[in-house]
Amino acid sequence: MKLSKKMLRVALIAPLLSLVLILSGCSKMSAAAIIGDQEISLTTIQNSVDSIIAERALVDTAGLDLPEDQLLVVSQAQFHITVELLKKIGDQFGINISKTDVSNEREFIIEQLGGAEALPRALVGAVIAIEDLDLYILASSIYEQIGQILLSQGVAEADLPQAQQILLVDKAAELKVTLNPRYGIWDAKTASIQPTSGNDAVEPSN
Repeated sequence: MKLSKKMLRVALIAPLLSLVLILSGCSKMSAAAIIGDQEISLTTIQNSVDSIIAERALVDTAGLDLPEDQLLVVSQAQFHITVELLKKIGDQFGINISKTDVSNEREFIIEQLGGAEALPRALVGAVIAIEDLDLYILASSIYEQIGQILLSQGVAEADLPQAQQILLVDKAAELKVTLNPRYGIWDAKTASIQPTSGNDAVEPSN
């Protein structure tokens, strides 16, 4: 069958449009992840990984089960994505954690550890960069308050972890999480990253 000029133009243009869309999507992946209108930069993940690696060299890591290489990188990407999701859920529930609240919780943690000298090893064991401690406290505080709200709404304590996870999954679906393929595949059913072999993941800086 002979193609008309119009059909021929469509046949030629369609693949070009598809290529443009693909390249447009790739250009956005200069970020580690996009959550709604919020971007997590590659530098954010890189800094967390580098900090953790540096902290490990300063403490006794004997007996600690620590993620290495790709697993470490993925853990930090997951951490920052989860923090952003929890912030959004916190906004939804009207939860406000002040800087004073975070500071007080930091002091409480240090006191529970027996002093500031014990903090570095504790953070290494928890796979938290020292620069991310306040962010971790903020996210943990939001998570705890979400739990209290769910309990007040009649959710059984035994069902609380599942209810909180459902909120994370639903919020991720609502905002649409786009993950840079270098970190793995985003599993929408669990709101988590599934690592894939051969990822061009961020490597610790020298």
